[in-house]
Amino acid sequence: MGTIFRQGETPPAWCGLRGFRIVDLPSGGDVAVEIAAPRGRVLVTSGTVQLRSADRSQVLKEAQFFDLAPSKCVLSAPGPAAQAVVLEGDWGEEMGGCGIFRVAEEANPSDHGDPVAYPKKTRVDAHYHDCDEYWILLEGRGRVVVGPTSAEMRPGDCLAIGMGHHHDMPEAPEAVKAVFFETTLEGRKRVGHLWTHTHGTAIPQEERV
Repeated sequence: MGTIFRQGETPPAWCGLRGFRIVDLPSGGDVAVEIAAPRGRVLVTSGTVQLRSADRSQVLKEAQFFDLAPSKCVLSAPGPAAQAVVLEGDWGEEMGGCGIFRVAEEANPSDHGDPVAYPKKTRVDAHYHDCDEYWILLEGRGRVVVGPTSAEMRPGDCLAIGMGHHHDMPEAPEAVKAVFFETTLEGRKRVGHLWTHTHGTAIPQEERV
């Protein structure tokens, strides 16, 4: 279960992530943001971002994030140009990870993940999670695999990956910078990358509507 959608498009009905926005902030510039869903998160993807709301001001640097209830806030870049990703949806209190990852092709990449039948040119391991996960590609170009299907990702794409589905990025013809966002932990609620050879057989989650 893997689906690619873009900013402003409707994600699959089973997704806890209901929308995202990539916000590019010029130096000294402000952008107003409204969180309309039950939960929101602002993740800084480059530079330094100041978040201001009615009751607080928070400064965040790359890979740091801040959770928001439904509200209005303003994002600004007090220094050089910056970027943030705004995530909205409905997820639980117990969650997986969130951050930034980079992928590049290598001549002889190491691989600790589950065995695969396709060629690999990156260190990304074939793995699964006890939660849904979302990859938002910011820079570069990559080929992703979810279960038996594969697709090409380009900047602005969001890949929705259902719980228990093996996924991988075996090729990155152009070096990739992307966001990973893992939502509500389910089942055994284990965190991190899980592999059949270490953690047991994956039990893919059926689509939820």
